[in-house]
Amino acid sequence: MTRTALLLLVLMSWQAPPKHDLVARFYQQRDNRLFWFASDDRAATGRARLLRFIDSAAWLGLDSNAYHPDSLRGLESAIIANDRTLISADRQFTAAALSLAADCRRGRMDSILSYDGVSPSFTRREDSLLLAGLGALSPDAIDSWLTSLNPTTPRYAALKAGLAQSIDSNNTRQAVELSATLNTYRFIHHFGFDRFIIVNIPSAMLYCYSADTLSLSMRVVAGQPSKRTPRFAAWCTALVLYPYWNIPHRIAVNEFLPLLKHSPGLATLADIQVIDDKGTIVDPTSIDWKKLNRTNFPYALRQAPGCGNALGVLKFELTDPFNVYMHDTNLKRAFGAKTRYLSHGCIRLENPTGLGGLLLDHHLDTSFLAACLKDQKPKSIPLAKPVPVFVVYLTAIPDSTGSLRTYKDIYHLFD
Repeated sequence: MTRTALLLLVLMSWQAPPKHDLVARFYQQRDNRLFWFASDDRAATGRARLLRFIDSAAWLGLDSNAYHPDSLRGLESAIIANDRTLISADRQFTAAALSLAADCRRGRMDSILSYDGVSPSFTRREDSLLLAGLGALSPDAIDSWLTSLNPTTPRYAALKAGLAQSIDSNNTRQAVELSATLNTYRFIHHFGFDRFIIVNIPSAMLYCYSADTLSLSMRVVAGQPSKRTPRFAAWCTALVLYPYWNIPHRIAVNEFLPLLKHSPGLATLADIQVIDDKGTIVDPTSIDWKKLNRTNFPYALRQAPGCGNALGVLKFELTDPFNVYMHDTNLKRAFGAKTRYLSHGCIRLENPTGLGGLLLDHHLDTSFLAACLKDQKPKSIPLAKPVPVFVVYLTAIPDSTGSLRTYKDIYHLFD
């Protein structure tokens, strides 16, 4: 095969990383001048260093194949003095470099989070940072720049050391788990938030940080293995005092309807209100429950506010699409259990008033909540500034001393 044919084959098989718009902007800033294939030694050195960095991506918890090293090497071995193909090859190296830079800075989260509602607010800032960083470089400094995008904290260093050890010892499972932690660590910390919340499902713990200082931690109850708490990044926008529990339809028909068929008086006993399709509260004793089933249930159920409410007296509104939120609970004993996976997916908090006080800058009326008042209406208090909440799944995390702690893979995500 001729060099020309080989180059054309590589170009046809190439699938560029998802940075097309950034690549175009990069070359606009350069007046379309070549970067990686410029006629000087620094360009050739830069290509070699980029490829070496890609080859070592596993030590950062990344998959080298995501940056197409074989295709890049194919371009290297088939360079011809043709302006059109040379420009295309140059852009493909740039696409790989920008994709790798993004992952070095903020982690590769596509298989780690089910929903990311935080990053879109920072896309423009992040893109500008990457463009400015690469644009200010000489190609032969690419490896130094990529390294500088990583955190420099002792905890991150401990994670990297643990990952290197697991790779060297061929402990594939641990390497996968630590890779998830490394990417998540980069993702959370690259924003530079002055306040943020992390809920880690495997440890069943919540951590609230002010900058990088832990302000509050507590035990949580997470979703059962059959009703998993989803992994997401979202915003906490408000607190609701004395909330209703609007019982999800699937819970209403699968769990409450059989109970109400057997004992209709349970609705009154548990302060459950029955709402018809017009929004009117219906007397539960007027309903022939035995005629209803999962497919012909025309009502909505909600539990009235109060200390007996399943959400307790405090709810934290989140912007995730799963109808998952953090809340108080009327079942406090669960926090003493070693295994705390009992909910339908929402996150029950051991110390909701402590967290609420922090988010409201100590302006939460805790005595009002502690009074367990009857017949209260829900009261929503918007946060002056939404707080990011990261619900993650990390089975290996560093403690305050930098030592790694491991937790059971309760949802079997790494099997």
